[in-house]
Amino acid sequence: MIIDTHTHVCDEKVWKEYRNKSKKLISKVIALPDIENKLGIGKEISELLEFSKNFPSVIPAGCVDMEKNIPLQIKFHEKLFSDKKICAIKLYPGYQSFYPSDKKVFPVAKLCRKHKKPLIFHSGDFYDPKNKSLLKYSHPTYIDELAVRFPDTTIIIAHFGFPYFIETANIVSKNPNVYTDVSGTIDNWGISEKVIGNLTDQYITDLKRALNYYPDIKNKVMFGSDFGGEDTDLNLVLPYIKVIKSIFNKKEQKNAFHGLAEKLFLNDL
Repeated sequence: MIIDTHTHVCDEKVWKEYRNKSKKLISKVIALPDIENKLGIGKEISELLEFSKNFPSVIPAGCVDMEKNIPLQIKFHEKLFSDKKICAIKLYPGYQSFYPSDKKVFPVAKLCRKHKKPLIFHSGDFYDPKNKSLLKYSHPTYIDELAVRFPDTTIIIAHFGFPYFIETANIVSKNPNVYTDVSGTIDNWGISEKVIGNLTDQYITDLKRALNYYPDIKNKVMFGSDFGGEDTDLNLVLPYIKVIKSIFNKKEQKNAFHGLAEKLFLNDL
């Protein structure tokens, strides 16, 4: 059993592509709205929720646009949580130029704490062809302050904070309420299978190095792919399965592939 905790499967077309690319090895996926595509607020998340009704293996998450009316969005997501229609909320600090420790994030952290669901941060590098995003806001170090202030809020550092693996491992180790996933680091830029294989092997090497320094976080790492559709560079799934199988033993794999996801995302759903 495998649960993909980080995808952008937000319509039937991408879901079919994902099923094909994953060789149907995945049991469930968490569908994360994308601020850049304006998914997650108002009508757009309604469309995501409507799509997922017919596909119970797709579990929607919410997304708060930190540049718009936050109290209104909190009220909106409060109802979604209460109705058990979403399993998490994702924020995009680097894309929207705010620190995870900013006071305007506090209401979102409190909402996730109330409903015992994860608050996910896009962390590390990003896709930004217009060069408008700022890396300083997406550095995982700034999640530490929020984690300390809200110790009862589950926080997930997405993408293992790539390329800041050691820093991410440090924060996950330091804070009992912080977790991470392996998604979105192996991109397919129209390169050969051999190069993808080399990237996968390098990722495995780098993660093993981080885990050698912080072996206590092995039970706090989840499987994810960041799959966004065949027409994007984030269209790989199987290499991430290889990553999990390469860095964890059989017992640890069960936790990374589905155990932790069931505990953090799917409780009470």
